[in-house]
Amino acid sequence: MKAHGHVGTTNARRHTEKCDAYVKFVQTNPASNVVYDHDTYVRMFAESIIYHGYPLSMVEHIKTIDLHRYLNPYVKDISRYTITKYVMGEHERYKKIISDRLHSISSRICLTCDGWTACTSRAYFALTAHFIDNDWKLNAFVLNFRRFPPPHDGESIFQFVKSLLNEWDIEKKVFSITLDNASANDKMVEKLRKDVHSSSPLPLDGKYFHIRCAAHILNLIVQKGLQMIDASVKKLREVVRFIDSSDARLSAFDKAILDCGDRTSFRGKLVLDVTTRWNSTYNMIRRALDAKEAIDLFILRERELEMIFDEEWETIGNICDFLEPFYDITELFSGTQYPTSNSYLACVINIEKLLYDSHKDPSNAVRRMAKPMWEKFDKYWSEHSLILSFGLLLDPRYKMACLNDLYSSLYVPVAVEGKVNEIHSAFVALYECYAKNSQAHMVVQHSVSDSGPSNLNRPFKAKKILKNFNPHSCSSRTAKSDVDSYLNLPFVVDHDGFDILEYWKAQSVSYPTLALMARDILAIPITSVASESAFSAGGRILNKLEIFFVA
Repeated sequence: MKAHGHVGTTNARRHTEKCDAYVKFVQTNPASNVVYDHDTYVRMFAESIIYHGYPLSMVEHIKTIDLHRYLNPYVKDISRYTITKYVMGEHERYKKIISDRLHSISSRICLTCDGWTACTSRAYFALTAHFIDNDWKLNAFVLNFRRFPPPHDGESIFQFVKSLLNEWDIEKKVFSITLDNASANDKMVEKLRKDVHSSSPLPLDGKYFHIRCAAHILNLIVQKGLQMIDASVKKLREVVRFIDSSDARLSAFDKAILDCGDRTSFRGKLVLDVTTRWNSTYNMIRRALDAKEAIDLFILRERELEMIFDEEWETIGNICDFLEPFYDITELFSGTQYPTSNSYLACVINIEKLLYDSHKDPSNAVRRMAKPMWEKFDKYWSEHSLILSFGLLLDPRYKMACLNDLYSSLYVPVAVEGKVNEIHSAFVALYECYAKNSQAHMVVQHSVSDSGPSNLNRPFKAKKILKNFNPHSCSSRTAKSDVDSYLNLPFVVDHDGFDILEYWKAQSVSYPTLALMARDILAIPITSVASESAFSAGGRILNKLEIFFVA
């Protein structure tokens, strides 16, 4: 319709109200009533790519373009270079939000870091910050996911980590760093400790600052034992692989399950193990034991396989029972959405007790496995981490009574008293250090709200690890300070809904200095799983554009 500038749009509006084609279009395309804003569209597209981990080239996929044009015909095409600009803009916006949160908290920051080599042979490095915010919520943020060119020696890693901390301006707030047991990390962490704590008022030496990844150590211990795995497990492994090798064999195994009837409650599939991952071997054994009757029937029908005899099944069961607590402890260690430092000492001492008692195990297979495991344990955990031991004292369900109970299961009374007093004295010394600096440390900046995204806490479930602990059987100490006053408080009854952070949030008025300690110590992750998970997106492959983005 032709109209001059001075005429206005009244005629056009009247026409559209009567135009059958336009009315039908509006009824079948509700989005046509919405004003299309290209900048909003691109920004929301960038957010979806970031949130779901889509490839940047998705914006050029023809079917994606067709879908968006169907939803709104006014959508304009965008290129991957345009979306890259928006994605980087969102990155800077989120980075500013996280930076403000890191500087607003009154607690210290614990770090985990890990390296990884992609299929492109390029090395990457992830640095993750862990802290408990002013609302007593546990947070974990990946601060950097970057290319890490060689060399990968201790000095290079130190300079790289130092540059990242300087970029975020948090070097003076660092409390600890959790790493795997690579020799280069040992050299790096000593230089980093001196650098970041040069102006720190806290007397954190190497044994406090450097946390060795407990999951890595436990994996090394169990892998050492699996090198002595019994022949019966090897035979079972071959059977499982044989069953999984073709659809015909899988169908035959399913028929064996059905023919077993009430003799088996097994449903689902067997698990193939990966020899470099001991937990997959445990899962294979556990699932196979549930399907014992079906496996025996399958072997009888398949003449190619060697029979697994009852005594061999018994040995397999003994190995499964032996590995089960190691599996449960690995699960506890690997948590990232709840505090783990309070679980460290109880788990390590239980592992030590398991290995110590294994020399009396009636199964020869278990004894053969346990001997090299004990040697590896003694190499890494002959001395327990003091700072992580404090986590147990800060757990109101256990405290000193549990510490005494745990050591009593392994040592004579004189040795128990010495170890308990050592931890108590170090705990009091750290408390006194916090008390001297509490005025400066307790200042909470409220310029930034802590109501943003955070990882919700999941309670630490230690009932299987500490099932024999009786808190009413242990004597208390004479109250001489806030430390002893807290330690003499009645034990909190353990239950599945217990949240240790909520407990200390409530106690922060009565025991403000201890609460500051709790915020720092309970934030320490005892594994580097949080940083490793940045590389574990199920076979993620970085293409050239994605490499440019993360670099």
